[in-house]
Amino acid sequence: MGGLTDRELEVIERLAAGRTNREIADELVLSVRTVDRHVARIFEKLGVNSRAAAASQFERARTELGNAVG
Repeated sequence: MGGLTDRELEVIERLAAGRTNREIADELVLSVRTVDRHVARIFEKLGVNSRAAAASQFERARTELGNAVG
C-alpha cells in the first residue's frame, strides 16, 4: 500500500481485523488520539471515508501482493 507509513500499515492491519481504536492503541502502546490521527490520515491517503472501505482496500492490496509473490 504505497504511500502509507510503516505505522499506518500497522494500524490498518489491525483496523481490517476489526479492532477498535482503543484496542489498536493498547496493542501498539499509543494514545487513542494518536490512533485517531493515523486512521484519519489513512482515510485521506486512500480516499475513503469509512473503516470498511479502508479495510476492503487493505485486503485487496494484500491479496494482490500475495498473488504477485506466490
